[in-house]
Amino acid sequence: MKKINIFVFATLTLALTGCNFLDKNPDMRASIDSKEKVQLLLVSAYTRANSGAICEFSSDQVADNNAPDATGHCYALNPLDKMYDEIFAWETIKSDGNQDSPKYIWDACYTAIATCNQALQAIAELEKQGINMNAEKGEALISRAYHHFILVNVFCQAWKDEERSKQDLGITYITEPETTVAPHYERGTVYDTYMAIKKDIEEGLPLVDDSYYSVPKYHFNTRAAHAFAARFYLYIRDYDQVITHANQVLTTDDQTTLACLYDATKGRELGDPYQEQKLWIDPTGPWNLLLYTTMSQVPYTVIPDYGRYQHTKEASDYSTLGDGPCWKKQWPGFPLWMYDQQYGCFCAKFLYLFEYTDKVNGYGFIHGVTRAFTTNETLLCRAEAKIFKNDLTGAANDLRLWAQSYKTSRMDTLANGDVNLSVAKISNFYNASSNKNYAPTLHNTDMSPKFTVSAEQRPLVQCVLHFRRIETLHDGLRWHDIKRYGIEITHKRGTEPVRTLVWNDDRRAIQLPQDVRMAGMTANPRVNMGDHVSNEAVSAPAPTENGPDIKLPFIDFTVGLTKLEKE
Repeated sequence: MKKINIFVFATLTLALTGCNFLDKNPDMRASIDSKEKVQLLLVSAYTRANSGAICEFSSDQVADNNAPDATGHCYALNPLDKMYDEIFAWETIKSDGNQDSPKYIWDACYTAIATCNQALQAIAELEKQGINMNAEKGEALISRAYHHFILVNVFCQAWKDEERSKQDLGITYITEPETTVAPHYERGTVYDTYMAIKKDIEEGLPLVDDSYYSVPKYHFNTRAAHAFAARFYLYIRDYDQVITHANQVLTTDDQTTLACLYDATKGRELGDPYQEQKLWIDPTGPWNLLLYTTMSQVPYTVIPDYGRYQHTKEASDYSTLGDGPCWKKQWPGFPLWMYDQQYGCFCAKFLYLFEYTDKVNGYGFIHGVTRAFTTNETLLCRAEAKIFKNDLTGAANDLRLWAQSYKTSRMDTLANGDVNLSVAKISNFYNASSNKNYAPTLHNTDMSPKFTVSAEQRPLVQCVLHFRRIETLHDGLRWHDIKRYGIEITHKRGTEPVRTLVWNDDRRAIQLPQDVRMAGMTANPRVNMGDHVSNEAVSAPAPTENGPDIKLPFIDFTVGLTKLEKE
């Protein structure tokens, strides 16, 4: 009885004094009621997750150091997390929740999308007051499109065509702030998702304006938005649009294009891998179009104790350590990147920033700078589009410009200093009968009967895929290319049977996070995986106890990080 009286008294007290309390926003959210507040909100409209890791470990860019090589040699190394064992084997990831996991990517992308939607809702109210919000609206729409684009390329099958993509599960395209607890969402199809992305791009891109950015490279500036459009239209094979948007980034003049590409000469002149790493992510470099910080533990995967899965010699023999149509042996463009090529290597994209939460015990968060869009990758998008427009000479010239930006004395050059690369040289090198490792079988017509590659186009397609494999090392875009062309790859985990991922394998769409599936979201199918597994396991001698003693470079960028996150 005493407890009831206390409860009644408390209730009456609240009733008598609650008027002032109810005048306040009960959840303490700030009201986004000015242009400046919308701009501040949009600083958070970018994912904190790095989807590159999960895609890279799924692709042919990574091999297992614990699997015996041709000589029978292998290591006994641990992965940084059990999750990497599952990713590499294309299994459903049960070790969910860590950085770089499906859950982390899913949550971070939808958080960024929610921020965009909140900004767009505020923008609509401000526009009713006659305030010009075009620039802010453009950034919000493009960022919303981009984060759905990440999700559809991680958790869904690749785009096939307008009809076949209606048969594949997409992801939920969210365009309004959530107003209910635990709402139910339908996934729609890949076609639905891509068309929604297209709508946001077409509405948002003309509105993007760099004028209010203090550091444009940390936002979807105009050139970054066009680069995103070029990549998007490449994936749905609208080649005229690819060329149009890429030209907005690169221009159509060769010298102007070269001037905005990454200049490897500057990196070599520094003579220091750490300084080259800083140059690679330099926000003043014209090659960088969009940079943002992510929280990722990927840099630690190269530490010997955790370096089981690496860009090893086996994985790099036909990319960074292999020949090319205008060079011999190791790719000459990254001379300061390479470390212990047998065990694995890493590059400037692994430069990380450490944020201490407990300096005494060394605890904290690993931040990396994601180069979401660059001029070099956009140039390769344009080259691929030109191939399918049958402008083979133009495509070969774009491929030459890409190689020119990485030129060294080991590059095959003409008397005038230009890299020697032509349609004839490309066709000769990417010959499936004599150089099949550089010309994997493409299942383009299996993906879609509309997706045809002529005999004349095929060597140039193989060249652009080869160059993209090098350019996007550690970024995860190689996985997108494998999916887009139906390229079949194998993974050898330890002494287990070799796994082959066929072109129509269900597991090309990474499984949704466990808590999302438990909440009722339709899971990706896994019934007919199409996996070909050899019947015999690989025998191997006793592995070495550990790998080579290499150290991960560390630069304390705490000051730079603080500045970056405030911009």
